[in-house]
Amino acid sequence: MEKKRTVSSKVKSGVKSCLSVALKSNANSTGCFFIYQPKVPKELNRFKKIK
Repeated sequence: MEKKRTVSSKVKSGVKSCLSVALKSNANSTGCFFIYQPKVPKELNRFKKIK
């Protein structure tokens, strides 16, 4: 049971770091939609390089 918890915690931290990298790359890129530009959530600003 203990081994299962350690593996689970390692997988969780890996997924979290991958999602963080994806958020940072998407926050610093521009969209290519011309017709519909959805509003950017304010929480996404903390991942931007330029504020």
